[in-house]
Amino acid sequence: MSRSIKPELQNAQGPPPVNGPPDPASRPSRLPLWIHITVLALLSLAFASGAVVWYSVDVVGDVEEPPFDVRPWLLLHGMLNPFLCVLFGYLLCVHIRYGWALRANWVSGLFMESVFALLILTGAGLYYAPEAWRAAIAETHHFAGGLLPVALAVHWITAKRWVKHISK
Repeated sequence: MSRSIKPELQNAQGPPPVNGPPDPASRPSRLPLWIHITVLALLSLAFASGAVVWYSVDVVGDVEEPPFDVRPWLLLHGMLNPFLCVLFGYLLCVHIRYGWALRANWVSGLFMESVFALLILTGAGLYYAPEAWRAAIAETHHFAGGLLPVALAVHWITAKRWVKHISK
């Protein structure tokens, strides 16, 4: 037995149907400029503060006392987490949902969101996982943190190529 969906509710069920190549300027997966700026600002702050904490604790801290107080950087890095989680949810619900329906840039997008999710999970694990797991979780978090700018750059470059390809 087939149920019919009211036409006005069809788009509420998921992304609109794609009929032919989308216009690059009006594609539904395109992020507004303020979201681009927010993504870049939050991820840059998280990367920079994480790099400072990693360097001062794991590199310098193994040899000598760090030359500055690392606590404000650690505090900033941790306080970004709720905002990054909201951003992750927004990207999943809006940007990724439409991009997936368009089959656009999904390999690099999946890589980007996997790195992002791994950072969120390992960040929580640093606080809440058993102490015996802490070293492995920290190493995984550091590795994923180093991948973050690479994943973002790859996703951005492949998105530009995809837009150029569909514009032909």
